[in-house]
Amino acid sequence: MTRRLCISALAAAIAAAQLRADGNSWNKLRYSGGTVEAKVNPFDWNTTLTVKPDVIVLVFAGRVTFRMKPSQVTALSYGQEAHRRVADMVALSVVATPLMLFGILHKSKNHFVGIEYRGDDGKPGAVLLEADKNNYRAILNVLAAVTGQPVKNAPQ
Repeated sequence: MTRRLCISALAAAIAAAQLRADGNSWNKLRYSGGTVEAKVNPFDWNTTLTVKPDVIVLVFAGRVTFRMKPSQVTALSYGQEAHRRVADMVALSVVATPLMLFGILHKSKNHFVGIEYRGDDGKPGAVLLEADKNNYRAILNVLAAVTGQPVKNAPQ
């Protein structure tokens, strides 16, 4: 238990050091579902995530931009835990379109990152992203450092 805590603290410290004032950006992501209405091709890695100390920005297929403050993030999750949590959030949303459910029920060994948040109106929302094997750890570390939220089911 102590070893895990030390590793988590070290990872958070490294992520905080990595977080530059101009933010970190990743463009090799797939939007796999959630409460943000964005039409994307399920086969394209066309989502961009930019994390800055004061804002988290998602750009879906270069057309739809979604912004949230790090303080609005209520939970972060990884892997199948991310699948389950985002699927639960979408099921609870008032309007669940097939687009929102796209990809959520699919099981795989891919690297999924779940972000749960409270919108400006107070309603809960969630985003499920599929990350590349080379960037998912950095994304999780930076998101955890900026939001102060631990990652549920974090990779070892």
